[in-house]
Amino acid sequence: MRALMSKKFILFFILILASFSLAGCQKEASNALMAAERIPIQHNGRLKPLSSFSKQTLKLVAGKERWEKKDATVFMLEILKNPFSAQSISFIRIDFEPLKEKLNLDKSRVYFSYQELSAQAETIQTLVRAAKKNRDADVRPTAIQQKAELLYNQFKTVEALSSGESLKFIPVPGRTDWLSPYEFHPPFLPDFKKIVILYGSKDSEFLAGTEDWIEKIKNGSPELSLSKINLEVFYNHWKPFEAAAVFYLFAFLLFTFVSKPWGRPAGVILMATAVVCHSFGILTRVIVLGRPPVSNMYESMIFMNWALVVFALVFYAIKKNLAALTVGSLVSAFIMIYADLLPIDSSLEVLVPVLRSNYWLSIHVMTIVSSYGAFGLAMGLGHRHLFLNKFTRFSKKAEKESADLIYRVIQLGVLLIGTGTVLGGVWANESWGRFWGWDPKETWALITFLGYLIVIHLKFAKKISDFQIALSSVLGFQLVLMTWYGVNFVLGRGLHSYGAGTGGMNWVIYFLIFEAVFLSFISVRKSSV
Repeated sequence: MRALMSKKFILFFILILASFSLAGCQKEASNALMAAERIPIQHNGRLKPLSSFSKQTLKLVAGKERWEKKDATVFMLEILKNPFSAQSISFIRIDFEPLKEKLNLDKSRVYFSYQELSAQAETIQTLVRAAKKNRDADVRPTAIQQKAELLYNQFKTVEALSSGESLKFIPVPGRTDWLSPYEFHPPFLPDFKKIVILYGSKDSEFLAGTEDWIEKIKNGSPELSLSKINLEVFYNHWKPFEAAAVFYLFAFLLFTFVSKPWGRPAGVILMATAVVCHSFGILTRVIVLGRPPVSNMYESMIFMNWALVVFALVFYAIKKNLAALTVGSLVSAFIMIYADLLPIDSSLEVLVPVLRSNYWLSIHVMTIVSSYGAFGLAMGLGHRHLFLNKFTRFSKKAEKESADLIYRVIQLGVLLIGTGTVLGGVWANESWGRFWGWDPKETWALITFLGYLIVIHLKFAKKISDFQIALSSVLGFQLVLMTWYGVNFVLGRGLHSYGAGTGGMNWVIYFLIFEAVFLSFISVRKSSV
């Protein structure tokens, strides 16, 4: 009877969590809005639904995916009724004080309109040209130049939106690029502008007109896949990575704080559910984009996290050590949350030319990023080991098992990063005509490889203790952080600068401060024991 009650409780608990994590996609949108979200548009080199275009455009310009409590697609539909009105909307976000001062803007405001910024267009372009000059000289642009580049991108996005230039809804037979209904009206299609104007006032007519439009576009565009469009719309609503983060977090709580017999199986079920959500999100990006999901910082974080979880499951199965799952679930939830906090692009985009080789992208980049997953798991296990060691909650056997698990995970990471670095050299020889050139990314990958290699050699030779290998796993991850984030977001130079970005430094600094405080705390305790 008790076993039956436990099973019912587990099922009820999982259903409650599922309802919580999927709450965002349970809100009923009107049929008209649902149809509008599926309207295909050509943008940034690929076909995508209007919902993706709307979210990406609003996120770039305003820094968020909703505006004045309106869904991005609703906001975009209002603009589509009169694109020129976009110029008068104060939704261009500028939060960098020195840039506002340079442009003589009101420092108390965060949002500005295209019309307000037009008077400062020349100043913005001057800063952008200076940034380009620095990049051409392999010098990192100044902070104000980088912010000006972002502002220029926002400015031109609104300009293209208001003119209708970026609103490419019409496929043309025999041409790869689509056209805008605000610049061209083919006789074989309904008037797009007359359909859009119906939204909000005559939704039933808008629905019928939209469905007719999508059907005619499908018949006139062989490359358009409505199944991919629908899948992407579903992905936008469901947000599988956010759902996975919730399940990972609750799995950790069950593993850690529930000592009842049902705690572990319930945690494993939640962990498996999280992996399914996580895998679905990655698979969706692969299907929609037709490439491995590791082309930018956001995708690499999501895939690194997935690899970390897979390694945690494998080591749990091999070692029968629950620590792998406990730590894996916590670190995974942490990385998922961090990926959303960092101001990095999470949209689904095509590859830059140098990366357009699915073969090398699959075997080189995925191998390297997988190594980050192994090192991330080792780092989490190292924190656990040091924490328990400080409070003397380790038996000699448990301490030995913990250190051995960290050692094995680091070995896996070294194997992967070593293999990935060599494969990267082969790809570099094909792309740039040389195997090795001491590029910052190459150099730091080598430093990371050698750093961890020293650790496993010292452990093999019994020159470091169990405590020291745990400490090394935490310190070693700082090398990974520099290779992964620092080269692109801090140095921003070299042949790998196609992956360069800005922002998120404050969150990385918070992490480094936490690590410094944690290690200082542990070291003081260790020296006093």
